[in-house]
Amino acid sequence: MPWYGYSILTSFSLVGLYLCIKWLTARGFETKQILLFMIGFALLGFLGATVPDLQRIANSEHLLGFLAAGTFAGIFAAIGHWADFEAIKRAPNPGYATAIRNSSILPVTVLSIFLFGSSFHFVKLAGALLILIGIVVLVVERNGVSGQNGVGHSAQKKWVVLALIALIGYTLMVLGVKKATLLGFAPPEICLCIYIVNFVFFAVGCRKNLKEYFQDKIKLNAFLPAVFICSVFAFAANLLNVKGLELAPNPGYSEAVRNTNVLFITLLAIPLFKASFDRRKMAGVVTIVVGIFVLVI
Repeated sequence: MPWYGYSILTSFSLVGLYLCIKWLTARGFETKQILLFMIGFALLGFLGATVPDLQRIANSEHLLGFLAAGTFAGIFAAIGHWADFEAIKRAPNPGYATAIRNSSILPVTVLSIFLFGSSFHFVKLAGALLILIGIVVLVVERNGVSGQNGVGHSAQKKWVVLALIALIGYTLMVLGVKKATLLGFAPPEICLCIYIVNFVFFAVGCRKNLKEYFQDKIKLNAFLPAVFICSVFAFAANLLNVKGLELAPNPGYSEAVRNTNVLFITLLAIPLFKASFDRRKMAGVVTIVVGIFVLVI
């Protein structure tokens, strides 16, 4: 399968993941609780997929480099996830935060040229830019005006800082993943390393609430099956994403196609959540589709 096939499948998996998370948050479950359990379940999956190769990994001459790259990617993935959710929650319009975060396409594309000798074509960069422009058109609403409802200037600045932290976190995570693939390690092995770091990060963040999570048995019975489905989507998305980053001529191209999950979520929101769809959003859809074609042909 070509790299863009893995990237498109990653996008589809992320759609399922985000819809499951939306379902859970709408029922009052905290984001950090969802992330902790989702990462825990997915971690077991990556561990099971990696166990047969543990001896080969331990004997690899690149083991230390792999652990360094994987830990680096894991730390910045955790920071990116946390900052992303906080920025979306605090922004006057969630689309603003999403647009800033998705701009990671550009630094990933440029830095990969210097760090990994990745290929670069102005036409392909134009395709990535078209996808980014289309995403901005889709997610940023015209009536999202900052400073409303008594939101202070410092509060407005805070979500922007968080969104920029998410952008930096995701950029560095992708570069760490790409480095690990160049050392010859497989997607499940890289994902296992990243998810161990993520699990520790969110376990520490949730340590004061762990007892509370297990007290309400009725809520727990509804929560666990749904969060398990989240973990299945997360497991698939991460494996496919790492494979796409490994095969793409430039990891920024894979990131651009992966971020089209915003397109599919927007279209699904029309029948599922009775969301609006106007000419402006249609223009965003067309722009993203054109960008995808420019990237993959």
